[in-house]
Amino acid sequence: KGGRAIPFAARPMTQLEYELLHRTLAEAMEPLYQLLRNSTGFWYHNCSQRCLTFTDIAPRGLAPGERRSWLVLQRFVEGFFLHPVGLEVLVDHRDPDPRRWAVQQLWYNGHYFSSPQELAERYEQGTLAVARLAEPPSRQLFSSYEPRGRFATGTPTEVHGAKVCEPQGRRYRLRGNQLEYGGWSLAFRLRSSAGLQLFDLRFNGERLAYEVSVQEAIAFYGGHTPAAMQTKYMDAGWGMGSVTYELARGIDCPEAATYLDAHHLYDADGPVRFSSAICVFELPTGVPLRRHFDSDFQGGFHFYAGLEGQALVLRTTSTVYNYDYIWDFLLYPNGVMEAKVHATGFIHATFYTPQGQRYGSRVHSHLLGNLHTHLVHYKVDLDIAGTGNSFETVDVRFENISNPWSPGAR
Repeated sequence: KGGRAIPFAARPMTQLEYELLHRTLAEAMEPLYQLLRNSTGFWYHNCSQRCLTFTDIAPRGLAPGERRSWLVLQRFVEGFFLHPVGLEVLVDHRDPDPRRWAVQQLWYNGHYFSSPQELAERYEQGTLAVARLAEPPSRQLFSSYEPRGRFATGTPTEVHGAKVCEPQGRRYRLRGNQLEYGGWSLAFRLRSSAGLQLFDLRFNGERLAYEVSVQEAIAFYGGHTPAAMQTKYMDAGWGMGSVTYELARGIDCPEAATYLDAHHLYDADGPVRFSSAICVFELPTGVPLRRHFDSDFQGGFHFYAGLEGQALVLRTTSTVYNYDYIWDFLLYPNGVMEAKVHATGFIHATFYTPQGQRYGSRVHSHLLGNLHTHLVHYKVDLDIAGTGNSFETVDVRFENISNPWSPGAR
């Protein structure tokens, strides 16, 4: 690209490399067994229960050709992304031979150490500021998705809420990857790197766009810990389009939706089927598409006219580690198309230190919600009234003129 070769060190991670990284970290954590067990109740080395896990950070280095990853150690409980233990480890895994991978630095509770042995010695000498964490509760863990608490109004929450229904059947047609709805027709596919793509979008037979597609999602973080300050995720490099897991009927999409499987050949020996990874459904918007009450200004009216507000939704999700992106394309019967993304899941959080409050908010006893920015990139290749399209912006400015029907007023 640009006349330069892409270095092999810039490749995405694979399951095999993660397994080798786990082995390297397990060996490196052996000297820290007592520190981790006594301070967290969990450990990494030789663990089968009450284990620690890790989240890795990108970019993997500070210069081209490097492959050094900061690993954030966390308790392996539900919502482990919200359970950092205060230890971050920098591993150099550039060498093709994993036996030469090595821990280069550690950060523990606000301080840097050159090796696990140095950190272990400081602990044994009693000169280490130890971050002791409370035992996580067996029920109602703050990071779990188990509903808890009650609304003060006392309105019923145990009964079903409103549902989407199709009283006279579906008003859209699916033939393979071809979708038709009202005046709309288009083709779609799920790209393993980036996600949902629409092609040949037409309304009443006239092409409006050659392609409208998701290209990238980026998140830039700030923080006091080395992992936080290094975090600049570019999610297409993490296979954002390939983590399109099964959609839950009645939650991720209405029960009446059409569900489609997806197939990905990504970090695998062959194609892998992801069942019910895409859904299509018609959605009442809850707002009229247009309406007017023509009053006679005498307590009556001349007429009322309105059109129901509905849209067809094409949806998938991407679970990129802690984040769940919900990707929607909406088609309206008046020729309007809308692209939406909803971010949910868990925040990318780091261990709380007083210095970290400059870069985020304390959201739990040992947890900092780091300040960050999301950017989402779409490709929009319009073909409105032909292919010779251009783009320009129009600015509005204040004009100070005399009032023509009231001289002297401006």
